[in-house]
Amino acid sequence: MSIVLSPGNYFGKEQQVGENAAFLLNITAYQPDVQIGVHYHQNAYLSLLINGSYEEVSRKTDRVVIPGEVLFRPAGYSHANHFRSSGGRCLNIEFKSNGLQELELDHLLPGAAAIYKTGTFDYLYRLLYAFLQDPKSALPEEHMISWLLEYAEEKLPERLPWLPKVKAILENEFDTHHTIRSLAARVFVHPIYLARAFKEREGITPGEYQLKMRVRKAMTLLFTTSLPVTDIAFSTGFSDASHLVKCFRLFYKATPHKFRALLKS
Repeated sequence: MSIVLSPGNYFGKEQQVGENAAFLLNITAYQPDVQIGVHYHQNAYLSLLINGSYEEVSRKTDRVVIPGEVLFRPAGYSHANHFRSSGGRCLNIEFKSNGLQELELDHLLPGAAAIYKTGTFDYLYRLLYAFLQDPKSALPEEHMISWLLEYAEEKLPERLPWLPKVKAILENEFDTHHTIRSLAARVFVHPIYLARAFKEREGITPGEYQLKMRVRKAMTLLFTTSLPVTDIAFSTGFSDASHLVKCFRLFYKATPHKFRALLKS
């Protein structure tokens, strides 16, 4: 039988908490080798793993969650967690059902559990940074509404067979600066058509998307490695560390050095 957790309650030790009419945020810490039995929450929520690692176990999933990854768990979603030797710390963002209805956003919540790779949604990391700095000054509504709208955009159907190929190139090949022409040549479409269709579908240009993917990869390396920022810059396609710092600040309102230091605090 699953344990039912009422709104605002989580296993682990609560370290920080904040809330408004629509969302409840808290950071919880978990001891090493803790095994949490099958349970579910009355409200849907997101859980961002700040550090440590754990196994997520459900009827459809059995995988290890690594730092920086985000899980969406719908209301009533039964799961168990097994924290490893390093323990862990999570930012939980709970959706209050009445609050979402008042904002007319309840229909945007995903209908199924999902795991997102590190850096998938910029707004969540901006919220994490703001909440770690000062829970009282964080603005969860602004960030979470953006997340809900961004999630809805990502779920638009793909009608262009070449678009996933272009996105895969930009998401995985960081050692090359990809131009419109080079991308078009690889997927056999006209450069002007590619540029217009990509911007219409994704909301940003291929160049902006490429920059976003490089910064996202840098975020992953900050969470999962101890590489110097200079090495991270070169491995993600930036010309030097200062270029990475400038772009990272543009996306996350902080430098890589300060973000990493805050995660370890």
